Amino acid sequence: MNAWQITLKDLRLLQRDRRTLFILVALPLIFITILGLSTGQFLTMQDKNQLIQIAIVNEDAGELAAKFAENLRSKDGLDSKLVVDREEAVAKLETGIFMAVISIGPKFQERVEELTVADILYLDEGQLSEGLKSLDIEVICRGSFMNTEGIVRQLVFGSAVQSLAPYVTRKNKLASRIIDNGRADFLERREAAAAMNPPVQKEAAASGAKDNVYQILVPSYTVMFAFFLVNIMARSFIGERDIGTLCRLRMAPVSRAGLLLGKTVPFFIVSLVQSALLFVFGRLLFGMSWGTLPAGLIPVVVCTSLAATSLGLLVATLARTDSQVSAYANFLVITMAGISGCFMPRDWQPQLLQQIGLITPHAWALIAYDQLLVREHLNAAVVARSCGMLLSFAAAFFAVGWWRFQKLDEPA
Repeated sequence: MNAWQITLKDLRLLQRDRRTLFILVALPLIFITILGLSTGQFLTMQDKNQLIQIAIVNEDAGELAAKFAENLRSKDGLDSKLVVDREEAVAKLETGIFMAVISIGPKFQERVEELTVADILYLDEGQLSEGLKSLDIEVICRGSFMNTEGIVRQLVFGSAVQSLAPYVTRKNKLASRIIDNGRADFLERREAAAAMNPPVQKEAAASGAKDNVYQILVPSYTVMFAFFLVNIMARSFIGERDIGTLCRLRMAPVSRAGLLLGKTVPFFIVSLVQSALLFVFGRLLFGMSWGTLPAGLIPVVVCTSLAATSLGLLVATLARTDSQVSAYANFLVITMAGISGCFMPRDWQPQLLQQIGLITPHAWALIAYDQLLVREHLNAAVVARSCGMLLSFAAAFFAVGWWRFQKLDEPA
């Protein structure tokens, strides 16, 4: 008997448990689909949930207020709707229909008439030093959206200044003349530059991969569920030990290395197939891109699977009962996935947690996938270092598992 025969035996056993194999592929796919829908992306179609949904209430009858509201509605990233009644807008805000309400007060035009050119030039010192309050504008944000209230305020204030600046400056004849002369000179230089360098038409799909949330979701859940094999692998060891098969295998004419490889390789193959299918589904169902170097995904998938199956071997040699397998495996898988960035993108995590996450193989796999699938410019050195760290984790897990294996068949 050799390692290959043990591998074939375990592959046949895994093949019989088709429900488990189906769940290993279907469960992460379901997670990815649900989270993708929650962000407003499915089949590469953009949904309004990706935009900041705001209500604009205009209580000023002046032309300038209407121009400001229209300017605000034209901003990218906003899904703006005009609402006549302020109370109605606030009620819809509380029920979750809007993320923010922008209220233009009845004194907007009056406040603008009081402004001078100096107020526009020196925003922090003039009459606009109090920001939106100076223009009788109020921003009301939903509770769950409070963290980005400052960004909304800056966007609204900038749009307001952009709308009213031409009106205010033209009240000053000297400033108006200077602006007209400057604009004429600017248009002349722009036409000359356009004649010398014709604009290059940008491809519509240039930013498609960057804006696709599945570029992050698919690799994150591929990594997390690759380590879910730890549970199944450990139960396989425990089951064979309980029925005495493992003891007979150890008595067979096969080396310890051959036995461990024979027991580990089947799950390594399952992990590779699982990861490959998830990336294929990500491409076909969600329109994700495989990056500028699709072949670079192969070593990352292989190294991640090696780390996962080696961890499975370690847990299998540490646990003595099914209860211990559930406790150890679930604790490790969920905790490591949480701190590494599988649940939340690493870029969103605090710097300290990002550093702590590097103690997990998950984090290094995600760093490599980030380079290959998200970054505009691939840094091959980062990918190579990440693969090296994954192999180091795999070697460490396997070494401890090797050392613990001799006690696997001892009574609990």
